[in-house]
Amino acid sequence: MNAMAPATPDHPDHPDHLERLQRDECIRRLEAHGVGRIGVVAHGSVGIFPVNYVVAGDSIVVRVRHDGVIEKGTHGTVVAIEIDHADGMYHEGWSVLVQGHCVHISDPDEIAALDHLPLLPWGDSERDLYLRVAMESVSGRHIHHRAV
Repeated sequence: MNAMAPATPDHPDHPDHLERLQRDECIRRLEAHGVGRIGVVAHGSVGIFPVNYVVAGDSIVVRVRHDGVIEKGTHGTVVAIEIDHADGMYHEGWSVLVQGHCVHISDPDEIAALDHLPLLPWGDSERDLYLRVAMESVSGRHIHHRAV
């Protein structure tokens, strides 16, 4: 297979056990979960951090700590949020990746509305900065068990 050619269902080298998930299925999986990872660039390095989140319209909302690494690497930048599931016994799993611009929410009325979302920090209560990540790019894959 050409290293530059993507594996797609209409491409002859596409593995039949790899399924591309449609956007609506990806969003359904995002809504069913609430814990994932956010990828940011801060201080010249890529960092990937666990976060809890909620889907709010066409965005994902995350709460983080002011002056933390995530805050420093997110405002006005493109970030990635990823969720997944793996089944080691059956060698199958799936992942969903969201990429989009991130903004720090500072409007008091919007913060008051977000305070009613089911988004409680796991670490400590010092996570008082809301981030909104636009779901500009949403993709997912499901690798199905393949009998050998």
